[in-house]
Amino acid sequence: MARHIYVHNPFCARKCPYCDFYSVTKTSLCEEFYHAAVREAGILGGVISKTDGTNPLTDADGRDTIYFGGGTPSLPDSRFICELLDAVRKAFNTASDAEISIEVNPSSADPGKLTEYLQAGFNRISLGVQSLDDGVLKTLGRLHDSKGAIEALEKTSKAGFTNISADLITGVPGETLDGIRKDIQTFKDLGVKHISTYSLSIEEGTPFFEKYKKTIEELVPPEEERAMYHGTREFLNELGYETYEISNSALPGFKSIHNSSYWNSCEYFAIGAGAHGYLGDMRYGHRDDVRAYIEEMNTIAPDAYKAFLEGNESGLRSLYAEERLTVEDKMREVPFLRLRTAEGILLDEFKKMFGIEFEDVFDKAVKSNIEKGLLERKERTLRLTRSGLDLANVVIEDFL
Repeated sequence: MARHIYVHNPFCARKCPYCDFYSVTKTSLCEEFYHAAVREAGILGGVISKTDGTNPLTDADGRDTIYFGGGTPSLPDSRFICELLDAVRKAFNTASDAEISIEVNPSSADPGKLTEYLQAGFNRISLGVQSLDDGVLKTLGRLHDSKGAIEALEKTSKAGFTNISADLITGVPGETLDGIRKDIQTFKDLGVKHISTYSLSIEEGTPFFEKYKKTIEELVPPEEERAMYHGTREFLNELGYETYEISNSALPGFKSIHNSSYWNSCEYFAIGAGAHGYLGDMRYGHRDDVRAYIEEMNTIAPDAYKAFLEGNESGLRSLYAEERLTVEDKMREVPFLRLRTAEGILLDEFKKMFGIEFEDVFDKAVKSNIEKGLLERKERTLRLTRSGLDLANVVIEDFL
């Protein structure tokens, strides 16, 4: 079985006002953090060396994946990143064809770093562009401008990367569908193979929430945001990008295998403060505390880590179990995850995993949403209709 590993870099040069992912701007702990992460990778490798990762539903396309996210993984010295990647690859004995991704901020897309990433084994870059409109970038509080973003894309290609992804945020005040189309066309012209388009979400606890909480509905009217979403999907499809998940589109052969492992209910390991994983019946995480992570990973005994993965978390400061899933919980997670995808719910896969027909478990929710025109059956699949995409959260709630 393929193994999937998520590595979280918790450091950023500056916190974006809309972001609710864990990150800190105090980089004095960076070297200590990466030494601790190398040790965690080694411990994990020893703990799981005699076992195979199991994947409850389906296993993407069967390839190992490693994903360095954050935070801003391109901020630290590339030596730390490359040393950790080497430790992870050795610990998990990843296959030579593994998909190995790193998120890069255009403001820190240094040519030397990019070359070192490629030489270390990274073969996929995800650039956090967010927009090529300087006004939108200013609203989002990004460190780069449109010129810097385009130069970062050019540097990435020049360094030798052929699997390049770029992020766009839609629904930002002042943004237009024509502007988004222009950005996407530029991405295509610059060789971008994968495009993630995320609607701006105002999350509690962020500066954006404090700034806009009283006027959220006025930022971009829902009907305008939905028109922008569908117009974006249609233009991506016109250019040859297949929208395979609500927020992700790719040219043929360039879907994100790592992200697909999440939507396919695959297990994945987690490394780093703020990282979250899923093994067996447990969804688990590392607390949002760099210092606690460093102290625990430098002192934890391999047996204690193994005991945690087996269900005993007594006395741990950083690692914790978020929830333990019953069979019923795992059944409910299938529509929660799979309805995000273009394929939808694979009924034969569900029956193979749980020994029961999906519609025997969720009969009422299926019938209700088909009658409303939000869900459609295509042979042995169930997926959202165009109208269902606009009410995806409502539909999914019916299955929970």
